[in-house]
Amino acid sequence: MSVVRKFRAPNRLSMLVKASGGVMAKDALEAADAALEPLRAESLALLDAALAEIEAKFGKYAGEARQGAVHQDLYALTLRIIDVSGFLPGSCVDQAAISFCALVDNCAEAGVWRWDAVDVHINALRLLRTTDLTPEQRRAVIAGLNKVSQRKTD
Repeated sequence: MSVVRKFRAPNRLSMLVKASGGVMAKDALEAADAALEPLRAESLALLDAALAEIEAKFGKYAGEARQGAVHQDLYALTLRIIDVSGFLPGSCVDQAAISFCALVDNCAEAGVWRWDAVDVHINALRLLRTTDLTPEQRRAVIAGLNKVSQRKTD
């Protein structure tokens, strides 16, 4: 009668986890935050520039330029906000920009711009970026934006 033998190959990751030494998770997170700090000011400046460009090209004071708007341009600017919004944790700027992208998609599919909804999103992004709202107030703003962006154009 033969005996079943089980062979287990050594797992390098499990050996490293069990080994003493290394960096504590808390220390690694602090080091990562410190490494990102030099990028914070530049990223926030990019966010503000994208928001200003959206306002200039697509805001309520853009005038005739707004009528010839191309949805890809607005979508690209909104994606730029999402890219750098990680430097504003808890601000909900990223969620507002995602809602804005959904609005742009809906407008492109319908072939009709909903300028009132675009204005609401621009104002909400500016509000979320610059004011000290409570987390509950921020969630309420995002809930309202999601309703606005999901409303279908008749």
